[in-house]
Amino acid sequence: MPKSALALLLATLIPAAGIRAETLEAEAIVLPSRSVSLSLPVEAILREVKVTEGSPVKKGDVLATLYSPVESLEKERAAKQLELAEFLLANSEKLRANAIISEEAAREKLIDCDIARIEARRTQAVIEDKTLFAPFDGFVLRIHKEPGETVGRVDKIVDIVDLKTLHVDAFLDGAVIGKIGKSTAAAVEIPALGLSGVPVAIGMVDPVVDPGSGLFRVRLVLANPDLSIRSGVPAKVVFDI
Repeated sequence: MPKSALALLLATLIPAAGIRAETLEAEAIVLPSRSVSLSLPVEAILREVKVTEGSPVKKGDVLATLYSPVESLEKERAAKQLELAEFLLANSEKLRANAIISEEAAREKLIDCDIARIEARRTQAVIEDKTLFAPFDGFVLRIHKEPGETVGRVDKIVDIVDLKTLHVDAFLDGAVIGKIGKSTAAAVEIPALGLSGVPVAIGMVDPVVDPGSGLFRVRLVLANPDLSIRSGVPAKVVFDI
């Protein structure tokens, strides 16, 4: 092989042989993917709390109620009035078809039925405004009010958290902000739980370096379907760059 060709080959291979993967390590904290304080847009007495702290809940579960027995009875009364109005409307349509009653009389029954429907929806809206529902599957973290207490508008009643998906927030030196992207491979270690090398996906890279600390945040998404990982524990994230 000519010397010039050999030199070219060596120049190509030697740098390639010296290439090695570079990693970055960062301290991190494990957090719930969602944590919300739930309240209601009304002022009333808290009648019942249907959950306890630490209990699991499903989306749509009733957590607490503020409506009174009178409001519950009004809902039942409106439902019966609607049932009666629909019955009378059906009869009036049959009578009108046989020319036994006038068009005007039949129309009155139709209007009465519409009014009954509106009243039924109104009483249902009152109940829903005073019922606290779980917005997602999760766990009850805190209960802020007890039955018998007056709850004001937007007063916290129940806190719930979502632990099926966790966030791992890592903080890195601003000098490497250009080296981390959503496609960067990463794994998390949680020494307190004996976990290491758990793959995680990068959900967000903060585009701004904090001027006080010189750090920027990377939020990673960690699946936790069996709920074996609890939030609040320290972690370490290893990035392959």
